[in-house]
Amino acid sequence: MSLLKEAWPASRLVTVLAGGSQDVARQQLRREWTKRLRVTVSEPIYAGLWKDIERVCENNRETPWPMLSLSLFRQFANTGERKPYEDVYFERRGRLVALVLAAVAEPEPWRIKEVERGLLDICREYTWALPAHVREEDTVTPPWQQVDLFASETAQTLAEIILLLGEQLDSHVVAQVRWEIERRVLEPVFWEPRHFQWETADHNWAAVCASGCGIAALLLAEDDPRKATAIEKMLGSLDCFLAGYREDGGCPEGVGYWVYGFGYFIYFADMLREFTEGTVDILTSEKIRQIAAFAERVHLSEGIFANYSDSSETERLPSGLISRLNALQGRPSTLPFRIPGLLEDPCRRWAHVLRNLVWTDPLAFGNSEAVVDYLPQLGWLMCRSHSHNHGISGTPTVEQAAIFAFSAKGGHNDEPHNHNDLGHFILHGGGENLLCDLGAGLYTKAYFSPGRESITNISSGGHSVPVINGIMQQSGVEAQAVVLDIALGEQGAAQMDTRFKLDLTSAYPVEELALFTRSFTWNVLERNEGARLTVTDHFEFVASSDGSIQPWDVQENLISRIQPYTGTGFVEWKGANTLVRLDYDARLLHLEVEAVQHMDHDGVPFVFYKTSLGLASDRCGGAASVDCELFFTINHSSF
Repeated sequence: MSLLKEAWPASRLVTVLAGGSQDVARQQLRREWTKRLRVTVSEPIYAGLWKDIERVCENNRETPWPMLSLSLFRQFANTGERKPYEDVYFERRGRLVALVLAAVAEPEPWRIKEVERGLLDICREYTWALPAHVREEDTVTPPWQQVDLFASETAQTLAEIILLLGEQLDSHVVAQVRWEIERRVLEPVFWEPRHFQWETADHNWAAVCASGCGIAALLLAEDDPRKATAIEKMLGSLDCFLAGYREDGGCPEGVGYWVYGFGYFIYFADMLREFTEGTVDILTSEKIRQIAAFAERVHLSEGIFANYSDSSETERLPSGLISRLNALQGRPSTLPFRIPGLLEDPCRRWAHVLRNLVWTDPLAFGNSEAVVDYLPQLGWLMCRSHSHNHGISGTPTVEQAAIFAFSAKGGHNDEPHNHNDLGHFILHGGGENLLCDLGAGLYTKAYFSPGRESITNISSGGHSVPVINGIMQQSGVEAQAVVLDIALGEQGAAQMDTRFKLDLTSAYPVEELALFTRSFTWNVLERNEGARLTVTDHFEFVASSDGSIQPWDVQENLISRIQPYTGTGFVEWKGANTLVRLDYDARLLHLEVEAVQHMDHDGVPFVFYKTSLGLASDRCGGAASVDCELFFTINHSSF
């Protein structure tokens, strides 16, 4: 599919890019951004973000920039560790972001000088790509011309800084910045092109790289035909990105990568529309509107998400991006309103921070809805139910209302940022995931190398799915969750029973396994005081040639960051405001709880708890088939 590229070939783009309209667009964008940035300094809703900006500026005033040494650069190749280099790399970006925004708000001479110093320091870096993305075996393209996500982001960042502050900066600094963007990014992508794998990728890389490079070309390329050719090429990459989404608009990489890839797609589309006086608008299709709604559809409550794949359950959604998407859809968002701080993003992304300041509209946000939602191509189910804690009077108050939610995952085990997690589920209440998904692990070389299935976050052993005869789920597209039944209730009403049944047999390379199905039934309790989830796992095992059944065993795993309380035939996980209770047949299932020391995506240690319920053939009379039923009830913890 090449819908964007076919609609806007270079021969057509050169016409709309010709003339003086782009100079007018630059001046107008500079005025609008500058005016809006200065207004936000005194607006209370931006106080936290500006406090972060000022803190970074003051803490680093007239201090040397942290160095990206060769030893740090080589550490990834030598040990597989990414974090030491990336911590310094992103600290430098965050420092520049803060300096520039502060200088736009108050253009004092010392601030401008600090910006110039920062720009020149970024220009002196060996490469703008991360060591993990540099292909050492590439003898044609040197590291400083290998364009990855962050080289693209850096090019966009510096080009937009020149747009905002270029008239106040020393002309030699501006010339150096333009030259570095030209030789490091524009030349290898456009003028003397190498082929980069992201150009035809169907995931976030295509969008981030194409958008960063495209914006840099829009802002800096002087020749209209060359600029038109560059934009046409990036539209082709964005076609590949959109092809990674299907009709339901779901992002298999999860909401965090949806923010990253689709966010940068929106940033480029908006600037392209501005620089063509509204003529080139690539945001008008129904598919774009479906993709734009993804974060809302996987939002559980209070900023907590169904976070399959390498996403966090507490993703920091850029308020500027969400505001722009709300305007695109013509309605308020059900997501909570919050402007992220500069330091909340480990990568300190300029594009997000700037647009949080200039695009955010508090009126574009609303309250969570009770709804059942299903993304059929992605295979994700979300059920959100309003629940009330009835007091003595029997009448719920606004303060007592809560969202109880359940989500389950189908799909296949060859998705971008894949986890082997077919049939995995999340239970949510009171603004937290009580049975959870661990999300992304610490990124190292091993995390993206053969054998990655052994890593806890990726392995099915780190998810709420069974281990059968000691074997976990396999990777690959052949491991698919086949939907056998789905019922969302009358007109999708959250109060009706919701059923979801999956055939997961192909996920387990177990010779003795003939069939494994997992069924979910979710229903709201009477008077909306809670909800009930029943999980039924049905196993059938193959008989030997003599008709006998070989011994088998199943270990049902449940993952939580909350330490469970156990008793005979039950397990309880108590959150801040919500209690999940599991009832099971203690005659058939043997309970074990393991506290697992682990490390999150940012390298911070934490403990999670794996609750295992063992089921074996000797407890079932050697039966060839068995049903394992788990009964969960979720309600207010005061009950």
